Amino acid sequence: MHLKIASHLFPVTLSLLFVGISTSGAHAYLDAGTGSMILQVLLGGLAGLAIAGKLYWHKFLIAIGVRREDPQALEAKKDVSNAQADR
Repeated sequence: MHLKIASHLFPVTLSLLFVGISTSGAHAYLDAGTGSMILQVLLGGLAGLAIAGKLYWHKFLIAIGVRREDPQALEAKKDVSNAQADR
């Protein structure tokens, strides 16, 4: 399996290199609005990663064994599962 991937990697890389060399300049204009839009997308992505990290940080620490789960949280999970089982 590894040989198949490696055998396709060289021709693809070579093709991309030739396409990159053969293209001409676009002479495009990027105004200030475009730059601020790119900055907004980058900052929004970083904020999203920060929120996701904050939400899952405690679960990550439990998974690697640095912290234990709260006894109150365990009881709450048991109460919820018991309530769902009673239905």
